[in-house]
Amino acid sequence: MTDLNILAIDAGNTRVKWGLFDSTGRLTGHGACLNTEIAGLRFPAAARVVISNVAGSAIETQLKTLLANHADTHWITSQAKACGVKNSYLQAEKLGTDRWAALIAAWYIKQAPCVVVNAGTAVTIDALNNATFTGGLIMPGMDLMQQSLYLGTAQLPIQNARKESDIEIFATSTADAIYGGAVYAIVGAITLMVQALEQKTRQAPWVLMSGGNAATIHRQLLQHDFGSVTNQAIIVDNLVLQGLFLLGSRPNSNS
Repeated sequence: MTDLNILAIDAGNTRVKWGLFDSTGRLTGHGACLNTEIAGLRFPAAARVVISNVAGSAIETQLKTLLANHADTHWITSQAKACGVKNSYLQAEKLGTDRWAALIAAWYIKQAPCVVVNAGTAVTIDALNNATFTGGLIMPGMDLMQQSLYLGTAQLPIQNARKESDIEIFATSTADAIYGGAVYAIVGAITLMVQALEQKTRQAPWVLMSGGNAATIHRQLLQHDFGSVTNQAIIVDNLVLQGLFLLGSRPNSNS
């Protein structure tokens, strides 16, 4: 590690998140805004900036303007290997940089088989074993699933927010059935990934969850008897930002 502070920026499909880390990896400040509000962002000064952008060229242009006074700026690309983690994607550079950063952070935290879940606008469910990303899944997030039904069918209600209560799998209203369908589709995909990785490694993997809907999905995992999924599923805040810090601490490392 170096003796400099690092500003990590995660530009996602819907929001831009940032975190300022000291040289030990301690998060000393953070913030977020919708992509549509990025012009109003004011980033803190930092010795180095490291950025993951999966939001497209328009957001990239705006970030470059906002960061014009930050000389040491690194735009992350996914590589075949970085920070000790191998990337098994057929084209390593095609892996989303937010997924790559989250995988690096997960391995740094656990050094054990992991299923890494980012539950945001889209949901990614990735397998990590022996410091190697072995592959994963991408699916619509909770809101996108519900919106697709609302837009593609007639007279179906959309319900993006719920009280802190159980989501019945035997739903007795259309709104509950749609919401529950979205939640349990994600829960089911995570469970299947855990089972497949456990069969491959002969040990129960950790499930590291992050993102805006992580708490809702995590709650449903805990409320049902999913064995090792229940026992080893945890929420890790700012997982992508943590991975960006690690990548930014070694900007020229591909090992």
